[in-house]
This record gives sequence, structure tokens and C-alpha cells, in this order.
Amino acid sequence: MAADDITLLIAAPSPLMREALRRLPGTGRTVLRAATLAEALDLHAARRPHVVIIDAALPNPAQTYPAQTYPAHSPPLLAAPPPPPYDPVPPPSAPAAHTGGHGPVLDLVRAIRAVRGDEDVFLIVLTEPDDHALRADALAMGANDALRLPLEPLELDARVSVGARQARMARRLRAYSDRLTREMARVAELQMRLLPSSSPYLPGLHVESLYRPSGDASGDYFDYFLLPPRAPADAVPPASPEQPDPPSRHAPHDADGPVLRVVIADVSGHGARAAFLMSIVRTLVRAQNDGAAARHADGMPPQPLPETVRRINRHLVDIIGGEPDFVTLFAGDIDFAAGTLEYVNAGHCPALLRGGDGQITRLPSNAPLLGFFNADFAAELRAFPPGSQLLLFTDGLHDWTAPGGAHLGPERFLELTEPCLRAGNEVLAAMESALRAAAGGMPPFRDDVTALWIRRDGPIMGAPVKSNEQAKPGEQIRAGEQVRPDEPAKAD
Repeated sequence: MAADDITLLIAAPSPLMREALRRLPGTGRTVLRAATLAEALDLHAARRPHVVIIDAALPNPAQTYPAQTYPAHSPPLLAAPPPPPYDPVPPPSAPAAHTGGHGPVLDLVRAIRAVRGDEDVFLIVLTEPDDHALRADALAMGANDALRLPLEPLELDARVSVGARQARMARRLRAYSDRLTREMARVAELQMRLLPSSSPYLPGLHVESLYRPSGDASGDYFDYFLLPPRAPADAVPPASPEQPDPPSRHAPHDADGPVLRVVIADVSGHGARAAFLMSIVRTLVRAQNDGAAARHADGMPPQPLPETVRRINRHLVDIIGGEPDFVTLFAGDIDFAAGTLEYVNAGHCPALLRGGDGQITRLPSNAPLLGFFNADFAAELRAFPPGSQLLLFTDGLHDWTAPGGAHLGPERFLELTEPCLRAGNEVLAAMESALRAAAGGMPPFRDDVTALWIRRDGPIMGAPVKSNEQAKPGEQIRAGEQVRPDEPAKAD
């Protein structure tokens, strides 16, 4: 082991003890010497040693600083900062369990571990042969080793070498972990940019969303955007939420109203892999929309929704077909002129559709999961007249266990949520309140949590315009006097 990067701090009051420890057989070490607790604290803060040897005879700080507790440490001399911010004046330790007057030893151990949060340095405490209480207290507070005096130099040297090796490994792991944390934070920032930042302004349309990742990155995805204008279709808004006849059987209409596509998806797993796959799903969804715009420019009709989902699935099979990953997805097209909702539910949670009369209809899965195998998909059609609402969500909202041990589960979640949707106002806020009441506080969500609520208040006709307002990711906007789409909700 290369020892030229090892820094050893010896906290001992006796010059003879410090010199004896300095002359350990190992070579190439930088040795720092402290005669008091205050000096040891300063050197630890400034030089970040790999190993600290603490003599049981370390004097009480009152003998050196009678008018104060511990002096503030000097600024670090090295470029690398200490792991957490250090408290320059650690409070005095709790009374020791023994009566040997070794409070400064435990103060130093506690200041390094508990106050300064340095879990990397290797602490060795030297004790008298019969001082079992000091050894027990020091180890309980975070010392790595406790050796009895007198010392065997070769054994102490071996302990120092082991401690230095452990400290260097811990610092490398911490640096690697910090780098991963920063990278995941950047991934999370980019993910937020993939979510809707503005909404189409359509009078009578209200959109709210809830997005709460379980970690820095998320495997959940939601989106809503306007499709390119469609050619006039044969459709008349149906009068009931039952499955309407195919649009081709309806009387023709002249108006070509806006069509809003709503999507919510959940990638299996967590972390960076799920976040990466989520970005792929978003790219595929948006690519199909871009293709629809190109087809419209060429005078061609848009691809049917089932064909869009089929193509998304085909690409996912090419990417993750041989892996255990999969994607659940709900995609729906709300045609405001026809007053319909056309949807495909590929293994996702059942959407909740509220009709104008307040009745709730569950829209369960009608297609297989995405990413396993190629398949054909069929859409279903429901009425979506003025007064209708749609609630989409991911399973993180019901996949949690209350402190009492009861698992909420999907059925209980629907029982709590359907009355909120039936009431028809502030649905996401009411849903969260119902979940808090069921959990006896904030639900212990262990998965990503996402929900999307769409409400149609009145007829929407004509060409929409894009809103120029941009909302910060995570911000939730409530409807005012002028009903307008809202932005993603801020996590509590």
C-alpha cells in the first residue's frame, strides 16, 4: 500500500507519548501532533487526517481555555472541503458513564462523529488496561478501535495502516456517491423540462397535475398537447357515457374543433434506468405527434390512436424487449367538437371518467403492457360532453403501507378518490386530503406519484391559441374567474 498520502493526527498531552507514536515503524506518513482537545479539533478541521490516535490522558479544555469552551477552528488549508460543514464550537459532551475524568476524549470522538459528521476518519482510542468503561463509551460514540496501554508498536502500526486504508476507501466512495448525486440532480432537472411547461389556452378547459418523484429521478411521465387539426369527421356528441357508435355512423359536422391528447405512463423500476426509459417514452409520444403534423401538412389524415400506440410499443420492444423493463401507458384524445374521448389503456391504472351528470366510470386496461412483445391495439370511445372530467394517476398513489401496517391498495384508493371526482372541484387537493386522512398524516409514498386532472366546463370550438405564460416545474395553479389550463403541481 502506498503510504505517502496518509495523514496521521496524534492527540496526546505527553511529548514523550507523541514522539513515541511519531516513531511508529511505518514510513511516508504525515504526522500531526496535538497536545490538547482544542488543538486536535483545529488540526482535524484544517488537515482532514485519515487516522486520529487519541490518548486517554488528553487534558480537559478548561485547563487551557479557562474562560471559554472550545475555540473556533482555523480555515481549511487543503483544497478539498470536509464532507459536511463543521460546527466550529461543538457543545460539551454528555457526562461520561465512568468517573475517570476522560470527558475530553469522548468530546473529541463526539465532535468528529456527531457534530462534524465525519464518518470517514479512523479513530483509535488508547486506554489504561482496566478502563473498560472508557473503551465501551468511545466505541459507542463512534471510535473504530480501542487499544490498551502499553502498546505493541508493530500492532499499532498495523492498526494505523488498516485505518488509513479504510479511511481512503470511505472517502473514495463518498466522492463517487457525491458525483452520482450531482448527476442525478441534473437528470431530475432535465426530466422536469420534459414535462409540460405551458398549456394551450382553451376557454372552458381546466388542467391540473401532480408530480412528486420518490427520488431525484422518476419513471413517471405525463403530457398533454394539441394535435394538428383534423379533417372534418362524421361525428355527433353522444348523449351518454356508454360506448358510442363509431364516428363514421354519425351525421357529419362542419366544425373542426381542437383535439387534446393526454398521456400518462409509468416505467417499471426506479432511479436512473427508469428515468432514461421515461425520456424514451416521451420522445416516442412526441415523435408521433410530429409525424401527425407532417401528415397534416401533406394533406393526409392523422394516424389513428391505436396505430400510434402500436408504433410506440414496437420501438419499445426493439429497445427493452429482452429486458425485464416494461411500460404502462394511458393515451387519450379528447375531441371537443365531437364531444368524445378515444383512449387506449395499455396495462395502466384505471382512469376515472366523470360524466356531466356526476356519474363515475372506470376505464380499465384494454391492452397489454408496452415493451414485452409486438401487438395490435384497439381504442375505445366514451362521451366527453361539457361538464365531463378525467382523472389519470400512477400506482404510487395507492402502493404504500400506513404506519399501522395496512396496505392501501388500488380498490381502497378508488373508494377514496371517486367521491372527490364526483364533487368536481379541486379534485387533486381533495384527493390528497383524503389520502392524508387515511394515513393519519402524510402518506409514506415509496414510489413516484403522478396525477393529471382534466375538466371541461363548456363548449370549446374554433382554433386554440398557445399560452405565452410559462410556469415553473412543480407549480400548481388553481382556476380563477377565467378558466385556463394549469401547470404541474408542486410537491409538498
